Amino acid sequence: MIDPATIDVPEFLERWYGPPDGPSGTLPTTCDWLPAPLKEWHRLASRWSTPLMTVNRMIAPEQVKAGEDSTAVFMEDATGDWRWAFGTAEPDVVHEAELYEPWQRCAESLPELLTHSVLYEATYTGSSWRECAQVEEHRLDSVLAPMTRIAFGGWGSPRPGGRIFMSDTLVAATGPAMAPGSPWENRPGYAEVRVATTEPERLAYLDDMTDIPWIKPFP
Repeated sequence: MIDPATIDVPEFLERWYGPPDGPSGTLPTTCDWLPAPLKEWHRLASRWSTPLMTVNRMIAPEQVKAGEDSTAVFMEDATGDWRWAFGTAEPDVVHEAELYEPWQRCAESLPELLTHSVLYEATYTGSSWRECAQVEEHRLDSVLAPMTRIAFGGWGSPRPGGRIFMSDTLVAATGPAMAPGSPWENRPGYAEVRVATTEPERLAYLDDMTDIPWIKPFP
């Protein structure tokens, strides 16, 4: 597996989104209290006019507030139903929870989670992609063969069990498939998969897997 700490995030962003098209942003002095990894993420992200977040939302640094429970929410999903917060006394410790539910300690530190976020979002921002919500688990080895798993600790959102894989040109996100019908439990023996790239030809091997009903972008 790939150690998340060895991933060069700026280099990955340049490969995925192209060279930065702007200078690094300056944060207001009111943000000085934020953890250094979070401030660096915002400075780095500001160098691209292309949004780096499409699935989850990073809260603007000047809007991050310390709560009475010694946490500060810095990221949430698109609906605001799932939130991530750092501890104000332990800034590298991340807590996560569904809205109105008690915080649970995340298995990832803040630096690891920020790297995880970059790779997860990349699966949705790649110019070419393939997706299937119901892939039989015995097919996963073939689907993920060109890539190596990243040793992220994992999140609770959208469901526990998600994994990220990457190569020089591909990024993939996998997780438990959802069973049809309420109460929306996991479907045993199946996984959801999304593979993305900025080089369309890299996905030809997936198109050869005609037994998997891939969804793909319109031409």
